Amino acid sequence: MIHLVCPNPAIDRTLLVDGFVKSLPNRPYEVKEFPGGKGFNVAYAIGFEKPTVEFCVHTIAGGRNGEYLGELANENNVPVKFTKIDSNTRVCNIIMDTQNHLTYPIYENSFQLTDDLLEIYTNSLKQSIKEQDYVVFSGSLMKGMPANYIADFINEFREKNVKLFVDTSGEALRQAYQANPYAIKINDEEILDIFPDAVLDTIDSYAALLASKATENIPVFIITLGEQGIIAKIDHHILHVKAKKVIAKNPIACGDFFLGGLVKNLAIGQDPEYTLKKAISYSTANVLSWYPELNTQQIEEIFNSLEVTQY
Repeated sequence: MIHLVCPNPAIDRTLLVDGFVKSLPNRPYEVKEFPGGKGFNVAYAIGFEKPTVEFCVHTIAGGRNGEYLGELANENNVPVKFTKIDSNTRVCNIIMDTQNHLTYPIYENSFQLTDDLLEIYTNSLKQSIKEQDYVVFSGSLMKGMPANYIADFINEFREKNVKLFVDTSGEALRQAYQANPYAIKINDEEILDIFPDAVLDTIDSYAALLASKATENIPVFIITLGEQGIIAKIDHHILHVKAKKVIAKNPIACGDFFLGGLVKNLAIGQDPEYTLKKAISYSTANVLSWYPELNTQQIEEIFNSLEVTQY
């Protein structure tokens, strides 16, 4: 089972506008709604194609919007375990100017996460986790979560061989790194949260870091490098994977789609090269759509065009 930690969800409304202008009515020519939040984006990638794996999003939602979030999740075949609250779940509007390729994200504030609510949510999550499961933390910690929240999970479930995936930043990342999770996936800026004095100006310098003692206790360590692709260590294999440059429509959630492809393919036992190529194919294919969606033909074309270098 793959558990996706997503305490702060939203209904994501993507509105396509042919040229966004100020001071005048802007009428979208197309609108779609999706269950939003990084955990849900990761879930789309996990459930996109066969083979199927068992997964669940753990979230907090309430009000009419919370009910609608559940309906949207069901329509998208995303299993959800809800912690229910009275507050109405937020709506996030993402205005895409498809003529000028500009994005205007308008995100509502979330509900207040109290200590009591966090305890209820955390206990529910922990009770769902079994031996040898996977737990995925994606994105910044929600306001109200302590910086050691992820690190405590790593330490608590280590003896049960639960594999923790960490995609975060700042103090939460530093503490998670020190606790030695199964996997860390971050970008070329977030890596400096862990190694502030590191000189990382070439692919070789990143590869050297991944081959060093600094990461030896973390089996999977991924660093995304933007247009330069990714550099990754999976079970002592160090690979650099680069995709051809594409014209992005909507870059939102591309990292989450990468993470979903990564987690799923590691869970089903795929080899490191295939896993990374599939993950970056998902990520790249996602930016080719205005919505958080994937296209099988695009994924196949991207997969076959990827350049892989082993270190």
